[in-house]
Amino acid sequence: MASRRSVASLGTLLLPLLLLLVAAAAVATKGGVEVVADGDWRKILEGEWMVEFYAPWCPACQQLQPEWVKLAGWSKDLNIRVGKVDITLQTGLSGRFLITSLPTIYHIHEGVFRQYEGSRLEKDFLSFIEDKKWLGVKPVSSWVDPNSLAMSGMSALMDFSHWIKNTHAYLTEQLGIPVWVSYLLFSLATILVGLLLGAVCSHGSHSY
Repeated sequence: MASRRSVASLGTLLLPLLLLLVAAAAVATKGGVEVVADGDWRKILEGEWMVEFYAPWCPACQQLQPEWVKLAGWSKDLNIRVGKVDITLQTGLSGRFLITSLPTIYHIHEGVFRQYEGSRLEKDFLSFIEDKKWLGVKPVSSWVDPNSLAMSGMSALMDFSHWIKNTHAYLTEQLGIPVWVSYLLFSLATILVGLLLGAVCSHGSHSY
């Protein structure tokens, strides 16, 4: 009798754990939203993707999140991947994709970029993908293609401006350096870089 009670008690304890594991497996099968960053963004050039660009402080972005998570739940069935980019952390990508409004959504199919401008509801996202409505959307121009040389330069510029902003804040707020001194240091650094580039270019021309 005691052994039966022990087995029953053990079963009672294990049942919630088993249900939890089944639920976790179901979620894993459905898929989820993938984080896209500066270091791995080229993964979206392969296959089919829906990627949103957002900021945590953006009210419209916050409203989108539940629908975006629902879309990600269909990723396995639709054979797509669903991603998100936090532009407050990935400044290079915000420049590369020329993000001027939030949220911005891109559909990417085998490296071809199209901006999604439809309704931000799960059913409309699903229709856009299942019915291949994206074929009726004109791809972005070649000169603003995120994979182009021009946009790579824009990405580097955004990263550099972000670095300047952070460095200026560190110099003035952490080290207590006056603002005008910080500006002077950046000005001198800019002149020095210009002189070095000029010297390198001059040396290269004389070598011929």
